[in-house]
Amino acid sequence: MQPFIVSLVLFSALLHATWNAFLHTSEDRVWQFGMMSFPYIVCSAITLLLVPAPARESWPYIAGSAVLQFGYCVALAKAYKAGDFGQIYPIARGLSPLLVFAGAFVFAGEHLRPLALAGVTLVSAGIVSLAFRKRRFATASVPAALVTGAFISAYTIVDGIGVRAAGSGFAYIAWVYLLFNVPFAVFALYRYGGPRELFLSDTRRSIQGMAGGAIAMVAYGIVVFAFRYLPIAMVSALRELSSIFAVLIGWMFLNEKLTARRVVACALVTAGAVLIRI
Repeated sequence: MQPFIVSLVLFSALLHATWNAFLHTSEDRVWQFGMMSFPYIVCSAITLLLVPAPARESWPYIAGSAVLQFGYCVALAKAYKAGDFGQIYPIARGLSPLLVFAGAFVFAGEHLRPLALAGVTLVSAGIVSLAFRKRRFATASVPAALVTGAFISAYTIVDGIGVRAAGSGFAYIAWVYLLFNVPFAVFALYRYGGPRELFLSDTRRSIQGMAGGAIAMVAYGIVVFAFRYLPIAMVSALRELSSIFAVLIGWMFLNEKLTARRVVACALVTAGAVLIRI
């Protein structure tokens, strides 16, 4: 069972890098988040009709996760406005594994063996090193990326604990998705003048926007599902392999350079993932 879950998390990493690339290339990120919210809302509402309600103990985590994920989306949009994809994404994701490890240790009582801890450290070091440009960070974009990484760590810890308390993982995910996406949908409908203007002014663009939402929804749904079977810090670190996919997407589709520094950093990330798996 565990190898299958690990494979799912790695697939989730690829999906996560893909929808972030969609967001980065969008000319209007408010509109993009608005369009992405509708697949979340529709699928969540259908799911809630079919699954039992989550346990009462999980509701504080559901509410907390919804607030944190809303904040994450806002911070991410601001970060991409300040910097490019190949820099912002690694900083935000690279901060997460060690913070998640610390949070899982403090709040969930989880312990990783020395090899796994070394793996988490290598993954974080490799991903953060991907963000260097000419031996320095871009000062305009780093603060927003660090705030984004803090949000990622916070909601990951909350979800890792909350989904175990919920009883029904699908119910937990559906409620979180519904709560944090409704504000985006309402604001988008208000800002762009209603459903007709939002959806029909450019049908192809609208379909692409909603496809990004569907990809993002599946990506994190897999992660929350994995929390039920693997340690929180392990899932978080494996998921951060998405930074390697982000570097490749930037090179192949966004005309970003694949430098020797980035290749070495990717090797560090891969070595860390192997240690975590062992």
